[in-house]
Amino acid sequence: MRDYRTFEPLHIVGAEGCRLHLADGRVVLDAISSWWCKTLGHGHPRLRAALQRQAARFEHVILANTTSEPIVRLAERLLSMANGDDAMHWGPGAPAGRRAGHFGKAFFADNGSTAVEVAMKMAIQAHAQCGRPQRTRFASLQNGYHGETIATLSVGDCGLYSKPYEALMFDTVKLTGLAYRSGVDDPAWGDASAQWPAIERQLDAVARDLAAVVYEPVLQAAGGMRIYSPDLLRRLRDWADAHEVYLIADEIAAGMGRCGEMLAHFTGVRCKVPGAAGAQKGECDNGGRIALPDFVVLSKGLTAGVVPMSVVLTTDGIYDVFDADYTDLRAFLHSNTYTGNALAVAVANEVLDVFVDERVLEHVAAVGPALLQGLGELQGTRPYLHHVRGIGMVAAVDIRQRDGSPLDWKKRTGYRVFQCATERGALLRPLGDTMYLFPPLNTSRADITAMISVLADALDHVMG
Repeated sequence: MRDYRTFEPLHIVGAEGCRLHLADGRVVLDAISSWWCKTLGHGHPRLRAALQRQAARFEHVILANTTSEPIVRLAERLLSMANGDDAMHWGPGAPAGRRAGHFGKAFFADNGSTAVEVAMKMAIQAHAQCGRPQRTRFASLQNGYHGETIATLSVGDCGLYSKPYEALMFDTVKLTGLAYRSGVDDPAWGDASAQWPAIERQLDAVARDLAAVVYEPVLQAAGGMRIYSPDLLRRLRDWADAHEVYLIADEIAAGMGRCGEMLAHFTGVRCKVPGAAGAQKGECDNGGRIALPDFVVLSKGLTAGVVPMSVVLTTDGIYDVFDADYTDLRAFLHSNTYTGNALAVAVANEVLDVFVDERVLEHVAAVGPALLQGLGELQGTRPYLHHVRGIGMVAAVDIRQRDGSPLDWKKRTGYRVFQCATERGALLRPLGDTMYLFPPLNTSRADITAMISVLADALDHVMG
């Protein structure tokens, strides 16, 4: 807490695009999308207008026993998007009505941590009501992060956040030995076969008692901006189907365009067998199959960080487990005061419109590689930088000893680089000694170049 005495908080008086305007007249580039939520930048005029239009009608009405056209439309559109439908079915001109698909129901909440817990509670209760009451345990991935509430800390693997609260947490299985990759050009990008047997053995050991596996698909954000092969998702799906275990995908940071697709689960779908005719390096063959989970959790980019909101998408089959008369006592009893907040719903609907109208995914595909390329060039001239990786509109690099071993954490090297970068005009808040770029999805190539330049200057100042 004493950091704030020597590194005073930035006094924000305005924000636009990826720029933060300070009270002292300085302008600072928001290179981390204000903790990964400002996917369309600050002050997007269409999102602001949608918020204002809804505020003129009503701000919030309890969602229990009420409804409105905007929230019905949002639910239908999110389900269609998550099912992998073409944008014509979830974009601005999408027809009304729910399309058939894997996901069929939406449960709204107000923040990401809560939504992950909603999915976990649904999983346990669904198993119990299907005659599997022993299924009360959860497995999750090493280096995973799912929030700051007790259940999400329990399935997370970030000791810095959770250690003081271990007495409150419950035991979970942490799957180790993940198929970490540098990105889509990694030769083993589409193949997790070497790592899967060890992961499968860990799952098999607890298969009888597992309720669900909780994971961030492809991109693990708070755990160090680590990227793993999407082939692991398909293998998890096959294993879960064979063992009656649910899959809970935390797409809060990785979804809504960050990895280059609307859901990170769609990453790597359009690919071929390594070595097959026409295949390129790092490609795989999945027959176009998307290994969709049983629950998808969205927040952050859902409203582009304008107002808090989250949603859990699940299947009709899971919904049916709770569909009963009052006296059967099978209802899912979870409430949030601001569930389905009308202002958030209006903004979320506009976010989906903007993604299509402004060709956001096309921009990510065109400009995103500059992040990885830029950090790669820095690594090439600075021997203390290691393990450059990136996907979509995110890239990261680790500050290490020349031999790749960790630095002394007490020296807070990443924090010092953060301070220097802020002074030079970019907000580059690190994860320990991992520096990363996570800008708004519509950031220009010129601004990306500027962010990388600031990072280079800050590194040189701190490291010499």
